[in-house]
Amino acid sequence: MNPKQLKSPFRWEERKPHFEDRVLYVPKHYFGHEDWQPISWSDNEIFGNNNPVHIEFCSGNGLWIFEKALANPDSNWIAVEKRFDRVRKIWAKIKNHSLKNLIVVCGQAESFVDHYVRDDEIGDIYINFPDPWPKAKHAKNRIFKQPFLQRLSKVCKLGAKATFATDDERYSLEMIEQMHATKLWSSNFQDPYYVDHWDGYGSSYFDELFRSFGQKIRYMQFTNTKLDHDRTR
Repeated sequence: MNPKQLKSPFRWEERKPHFEDRVLYVPKHYFGHEDWQPISWSDNEIFGNNNPVHIEFCSGNGLWIFEKALANPDSNWIAVEKRFDRVRKIWAKIKNHSLKNLIVVCGQAESFVDHYVRDDEIGDIYINFPDPWPKAKHAKNRIFKQPFLQRLSKVCKLGAKATFATDDERYSLEMIEQMHATKLWSSNFQDPYYVDHWDGYGSSYFDELFRSFGQKIRYMQFTNTKLDHDRTR
């Protein structure tokens, strides 16, 4: 399949949440998300089983999660990517390899997690090379914000792992600071809370690009403890 064979299922003015042909569309600037039910991943239309579900946010062209889905057929995988041109490339990989354990979400990570994912049902999550939005005026666009990280703790199972990779040193420090601030996630690495080498982690377009520039990659991993959630129950 050619990526350009994937067409949007609706015009902008008719946009609504929609699942079709391994793609879940979570439209931008849509205000009726609360009217839609969270997804049942075991439905035959989705995965058709109760295998663990893992999510990669900021999936880009999908190389990393595609390789994970191929290598781990007993797990289900969700790629979340907001750019439609990249979603098309992930979709083409799914179709060309007849992958039944991978779907792609076309939409904002925050909207997807807030409205389409139930509490305590997700296994591990990954965020690979998120846009650091380096200018202060664009900080509001960064994915590492408290409401999102707290919501991730709720939708992930107790003990689930959250793993991040970035080439941006300053952003890695902000990631670590924000994760510690939630009091819901515990670092799996001792101070300085990251490693710069991870055998077998997997590659992606941005991983290869930044390495070609001589950039070092920082990896961080945290375990979901849900401590603050448990105290409020």
